[in-house]
Amino acid sequence: MKKHISILLLTLLCIPALFAQEDKAKMREEMQKFKIDFLAKEMGLSEKQKSEFTPLYNEYDEQRRQAGAEVWKLERKLKKDKNASEADYKKLSELQQTAREKDNEIVKKFDKRLESILTAKQIYTMHQGEEKFFEKMKEMRKKHRDGKHPHGKPDPNRPNKAHKDKKDSPTPGDGCNPDNSDC
Repeated sequence: MKKHISILLLTLLCIPALFAQEDKAKMREEMQKFKIDFLAKEMGLSEKQKSEFTPLYNEYDEQRRQAGAEVWKLERKLKKDKNASEADYKKLSELQQTAREKDNEIVKKFDKRLESILTAKQIYTMHQGEEKFFEKMKEMRKKHRDGKHPHGKPDPNRPNKAHKDKKDSPTPGDGCNPDNSDC
């Protein structure tokens, strides 16, 4: 009986993690669709162009994500490690350089493949659109951190930082910076 209860408890404890992974994958998929729709609009793609562009862009985006994955992983680790050594940062710097080179190669190959379905102006506009998209995403994250919905309305589920006491406000030298969402 204890064995069955243990198995049941273990199963129940694993379910939220499975849903979280599913939710994360679904969110990434929705975000990718949103990004492609945004880029297609920016580029003025026809439906035919969009249908040819989408699988290529998904492949391209995944390759770029994989090229930077090791760098992002090490960056997160070093941000948490207060005792990171000079050698750790040197390794990070070398990884960043390698990832940039790899990314540039991916972009070159992708642009070459796109030439058969898009104009040079559309390809240029796509790259500009990516930058615009990332800026919008940063803006939305900032609004979310500041306790507002992307539409500028207060988020009822987040505490309002505007009502914070001055004694709770970060002061210079306390290790808090504006980019740190933990402050």
